[in-house]
Amino acid sequence: MEQILIIREFIVKFFKRYEAFILPTLKFLLGFFVFSSILSIGHVHEAIEPLMAEFSPVLLSMLFSLLFTIMPMNMGWLLIIFSITAQFSANIEIAIAVFLFLLFVFVFYARMAPKESILILFTIIAFQFNVPYLIPIIVGLYLPITAIIPITFGVFVNAQFPIVSGHIAPGSVVGDMSDMEIAEILTELPEALTAVYDTLMRSVTGSNDWIFTAVVFAMVIVLVHFVSRLAIDYAREIAIVLGCVMNIFGFIVAVLAVDGGANIGAVIGLTILCGILAGVVRFFDSILDYQRAESVVFEDDNNHYHVRIVPKVVMTKPQRVVKRIRPQEPLTEPEPQREFPVLPPKQEEENE
Repeated sequence: MEQILIIREFIVKFFKRYEAFILPTLKFLLGFFVFSSILSIGHVHEAIEPLMAEFSPVLLSMLFSLLFTIMPMNMGWLLIIFSITAQFSANIEIAIAVFLFLLFVFVFYARMAPKESILILFTIIAFQFNVPYLIPIIVGLYLPITAIIPITFGVFVNAQFPIVSGHIAPGSVVGDMSDMEIAEILTELPEALTAVYDTLMRSVTGSNDWIFTAVVFAMVIVLVHFVSRLAIDYAREIAIVLGCVMNIFGFIVAVLAVDGGANIGAVIGLTILCGILAGVVRFFDSILDYQRAESVVFEDDNNHYHVRIVPKVVMTKPQRVVKRIRPQEPLTEPEPQREFPVLPPKQEEENE
């Protein structure tokens, strides 16, 4: 166990030392995954296809990722919105509907909370990697209750991508305006947008899976948030366990309430996996030594204070003490003392 703590301390110190380089790298990787996923949509208008064909998707993803890294988060959101709109431009009415929805999210939320809004991307990515239950547990541990808003947006957007892709495919109920003139497009656009709105609303209201998912995630966030902040030993570890139990219980209720729904076995397995990953994140965040916890009571003229102090476990690599051993000098015999001749004592002069 001591070796594990030493390795953890080394990793934490390495991250803090090179944080100025690691965080931009992580943001670049996040942008590369996001723009790679966006460019894989592929429903591009005929006028844009020659321009897209000149550049490889990997090169475009790296270019957009670099811009996403150096831009502020608000500008990064605009880059994402325009990229998604361009990928749906094969059907102009779908592209306009997607653009208006994403612009609504940006204007009324992402612009005012740029740091929390990145959770929308993390939620979608968690669904792509099949670990969606990790997000509400981590958010409940470290972020305020208001993080429920971006998590809900992320769940909703992730649920609508297959629906939008299905309607933009050839043979969908929405007509194709790519061959029309601009005047004809403007004339037919209101009717087309009405058809898109009706079709998508039927698709959204016809499936309640994303609503139950958002509700369960909100319940997990609230439970983990309040339990992790209780003044008890191992509060955050207990919050992770209770969050996993709440997630499993919530999806069992959702499956019973909705015909079909998620696979309970998969939900239990993925929840346990996400709980372990949350425990790993907690381990690298901080380790508290509850055996050395103590309470301090003091007061001043106006208040009485009762403070509980729990020290963190900080392990350092043991330092090796090297002793320099010098060769022992050979013993030298002492120099013999020189003997001086003893003069005979002078005879005392006889007294007269």
